Amino acid sequence: MSVGLADLGIICTLGDDKSSVLATVISPTSRPQTCLSFDQQLSLSERNYWVGKVRQPLPMIVEPQFNTRNNQLIRHAFEQIQKNFECIRQHVDPQRIAVIMGTSTSGIDSGEAAREKLLEGGQFPNDFYYSQQELNAPAEYIAHLAGAKGVRFGISTACSSSGKALLSAKALIEADFADVVLCGGVDSLCKMTVNGFSALDSTAHEFCQPFAAERDGINIAEGAALFIMTRESGAVNLLGGGASSDAYHVSAPEPTGTGAIAAMEQALQQANLSASEIDYVNAHGTGTVKNDAMESTALATLFGTCVPVSSTKALTGHTLGAAGAIEAGICWLLLSELNSHQRLPVHFGQIDPTCDHIMFSQGNAQNKLQYCLSNSFAFGGNNVALVLGN
Repeated sequence: MSVGLADLGIICTLGDDKSSVLATVISPTSRPQTCLSFDQQLSLSERNYWVGKVRQPLPMIVEPQFNTRNNQLIRHAFEQIQKNFECIRQHVDPQRIAVIMGTSTSGIDSGEAAREKLLEGGQFPNDFYYSQQELNAPAEYIAHLAGAKGVRFGISTACSSSGKALLSAKALIEADFADVVLCGGVDSLCKMTVNGFSALDSTAHEFCQPFAAERDGINIAEGAALFIMTRESGAVNLLGGGASSDAYHVSAPEPTGTGAIAAMEQALQQANLSASEIDYVNAHGTGTVKNDAMESTALATLFGTCVPVSSTKALTGHTLGAAGAIEAGICWLLLSELNSHQRLPVHFGQIDPTCDHIMFSQGNAQNKLQYCLSNSFAFGGNNVALVLGN
């Protein structure tokens, strides 16, 4: 069954609401929104990093146990949908409202700051709570804001985390455990991820360039996206999803794309669609050499050169655990009435000839946009594909 995506709250480097994110992502003149430098001292090297930092002011959180940048980001997203949510919840038992959030960092940046205070003065600051770092912390905070009393938990499967959150939310409704699910993802910049991806030699020296011959890695970024998922169909729906775990390698993708293809095929089958009916694919497209080679092979196997493809990570940076929800959110925006001119994100830059067996988006939809597919692929071969449609 399909489920409705009644509303979306979103914030990332592209903007702080639906209109600003859509306007930037479909503009043919848009360029990467990442910036040089990371505003905390890094422990592994002195090099600068290009990161996608949210510049907009974020809401204050007065409860110290919830006060993290991660929760500020997700609160900002929640406030965008709060009015709509309050209308929907009037006829729903709070025990039937669930919350599922994907994240890979949670409040680790607060833990890093607290550890520095510990090293300086011998004790943690009074306003530090270890629970801020727990991976279910964003779900607990949203449940607190929304008064949701149903199932709530976090998912952390690296870059597929929030794609998995949407799949799990759909499964809860299908299994009759919930009538409404607040679901999505959030991640904030912290030393751990910057140092970790640097140690893997996966961070770009300048801008992330998905599918380009000169690509050399990712730009780590932050952001949040939050959906109201309902049992009833809406203007935009989650029609199907697929997941696979090929377990090929702890960090490298399976080169032939077997797991990625399996996830996409499951998503199409659940949505009762053929590959030729998809109007746009939002690729995982990290800008790393091995991921883009694998994904272009997988996309060519299913879609050939008939479906427009782009990676919006070229604009947003890689928001890690939030990427699946943010990129599903971009697909939601493309399918919504806000996209009145039926525009698509433009792929820009020189394409690696070894990736040039798919059709890259030039900005104009070939037909009326009805169906979008969004990919999220993670460490360990943890793959998710989502199909959104009208």
